[in-house]
Amino acid sequence: MPLPLSSAPRRRAACFLRRFALLRPPHITARLKPQAHRAHQKKVKTTASLPLIRRPARPMAPRKFFVGGNWKCNGTGDDVKKIVTVLNEAEVPSEDAVEVVVSPPFVFLQQATGLLRPDFAVAAQNCWVRKGGAFTGEISAEMLVNLQVPWVILGHSERRALLNESSDFVADKVAYALAQGLKVIACIGETLEQREAGTTMEVVAAQTKAIAEKISDWTNVVLTYEPVWAIGTGKVHDGLRKWLQANVGPAVAESTRIIYGGSVNGANCKELAAQPDLDGFLVGGASLKPEFVDIIKSATVKSASA
Repeated sequence: MPLPLSSAPRRRAACFLRRFALLRPPHITARLKPQAHRAHQKKVKTTASLPLIRRPARPMAPRKFFVGGNWKCNGTGDDVKKIVTVLNEAEVPSEDAVEVVVSPPFVFLQQATGLLRPDFAVAAQNCWVRKGGAFTGEISAEMLVNLQVPWVILGHSERRALLNESSDFVADKVAYALAQGLKVIACIGETLEQREAGTTMEVVAAQTKAIAEKISDWTNVVLTYEPVWAIGTGKVHDGLRKWLQANVGPAVAESTRIIYGGSVNGANCKELAAQPDLDGFLVGGASLKPEFVDIIKSATVKSASA
């Protein structure tokens, strides 16, 4: 006759059985509780058969109009004060409608930054292709970041023509500046000889391709086409957007601002602003004059036609 178990062994046996129940494989569970197992299978099947709900894609935000003023190699400290005073007192469209960036010479960057209204930004006119060092006369991207200068113009036609900056060199500059946290106004454009030879789109596509091969994020890039003889056509801007769509992607083509850098002034800015694939201007000589305010106001033409 078996002896009765004491309370302690009984507790150990009960604990063992509970552990066994937790560790047993699924096929044993199915044999022990067939009804519960079938109910579980039915639940899984029902869930899997539910239709997938796809949310519609969010519409792309409209491209904000961009007006840049390139002061080039002009002015004195007193001139900076006068120009900034005109800008500070001007009534222009809100930041929601237009982004305004002015680009004084390097020596006036801090002065302009300190005086300029907070809804306008400042850009440098160039920066070096890599970290600073033994490069006499150059300004590094890190220096601009340290001065809290958010924008830089790179690849301007005058530097390409006068200083022989190649497309690959400009592309390296763009990539390095972006990597340091700067926003870039990247300039492209053909020479008069290339235009007369009918190779405009091939040239600007090659210049854009050089940049596209060095960067993957176009969020902080404004593309500027600037030859003077293309005023009023709009064909190059449309061609550039199609090139971006085919070679970089539809999202980049839709979101990247492509602006015009030719001879924009107060008289022709509204007509130009109305073109569908033109998202603003990089203004030269007129940015030193009060008519620059009229060019900024042309953003309302784009808003009305949107």
